[in-house]
Amino acid sequence: MFVGTVLLMLPVSSTGPPISFIDALFTATSAVCVTGLSTLDTAGAFTRFGQLVILMLIQLGGLGIMVFASALLLSMGARLSVRSTLGIRQDYAAQTSVPTTGLLKAILITTLIAEAIGAVLLFTRFVGRYDVGEALYHSVFHSVSAFCNAGFSTFSDSLMSFRNDPITLLIFAGLIILGGLGFIVVGESFSRLRDRTYRLSLHSRLCLITTLVLIVAGTLGFWAAEQSNMFRDSGLLAGLTNAFFQSVTTRTAGFNSIPQTGLTELSILLTLILMLIGGCPGSTAGGVKTTTIGILSLLVWRRFRGFRSVPGFKTSVSTDSISRSLAVLLLAVGVILIAFSFFMFLVEPPVSHQFTHGWFVENLFEVVSAFGTVGLSMGMTSHLDGMEKLVLIVLMFAGRVGLLTLGMALVKPARAGEIVYLDEDVMVG
Repeated sequence: MFVGTVLLMLPVSSTGPPISFIDALFTATSAVCVTGLSTLDTAGAFTRFGQLVILMLIQLGGLGIMVFASALLLSMGARLSVRSTLGIRQDYAAQTSVPTTGLLKAILITTLIAEAIGAVLLFTRFVGRYDVGEALYHSVFHSVSAFCNAGFSTFSDSLMSFRNDPITLLIFAGLIILGGLGFIVVGESFSRLRDRTYRLSLHSRLCLITTLVLIVAGTLGFWAAEQSNMFRDSGLLAGLTNAFFQSVTTRTAGFNSIPQTGLTELSILLTLILMLIGGCPGSTAGGVKTTTIGILSLLVWRRFRGFRSVPGFKTSVSTDSISRSLAVLLLAVGVILIAFSFFMFLVEPPVSHQFTHGWFVENLFEVVSAFGTVGLSMGMTSHLDGMEKLVLIVLMFAGRVGLLTLGMALVKPARAGEIVYLDEDVMVG
């Protein structure tokens, strides 16, 4: 983030005067944290050099600094420490038996292949609008940005000029979904396709099913909420395609084919929920993650039916996984509420609600988008001052690193000889 900030402040990076430190830091943080929020127009404010710096930061942040550092060390013949090995496996594939070296190669190869295929497919759509060199540049930039769920675009209007081009939107959606599933889920899915006897892990099953449910529910919800608004003049195919794309992009990608300021209140609520949930663990996506929602949904369903265990596909979800899911969700809600309160205090003067129509939703939208590393905005980002930008920078960083990871880095290690007392029930609900 610091190196990216310095590079973006160079005169060669901007089309006009050198950008300020806070704007450079905000853009670099947004790129590394694959968020997509920007105080400046990526297409108009940055030169090709500046855009390539952003692209480099997106690629580094999307795959994770640890993967690149480890791959570089291995290529130089060095050995990874036990802590580095455990960190990589915890982030990307804790339960797989694949050696760490093979896992790193699989991650890098999967990324390069997916981004290359995406660039080729997008090139076939862009080459009619731009000359060959320009089309190739836009294709590579957007393929990396989409797969890494970053949301940065070299088009000033993001993808709104493609709202009537279902094929282009589906290509973007495919890259976003693939990047948001996580490398272990993609790998196990391909193994399942090659060998029908291969058994998917509980992690992969939860990720795939929860993702599918969220996409379908989101598509139907956006289509129903916008069919007499945003999709009023669109045909059925265009309306469903844009509803599907909105459902996909809201879970941390940040591209938009329709203006977010024109959404109905129901669509804004649905967008906030999907932005908070995000993608899958071990992926390029942010949010509280699909497995968190999947596990807690199973927990609630089983409790309503009077059972204590939480089974999933002939296995039981561990107590530790349930506790971590509850902790992640509660921490996320707490951080958002605290940041939102502070953000509102900075952005707006303490005046009556009747004079602040729309401010509440716009501010909440900005905060949740930053924490979920989504990048969608209702137009507030470019109007923020220094302190407000710093709040969003902290939120983007926390959302990308992860609250549990950040918490473990800040709190003291557990002490030996902890006293454990007898359990006592507390009335709940």
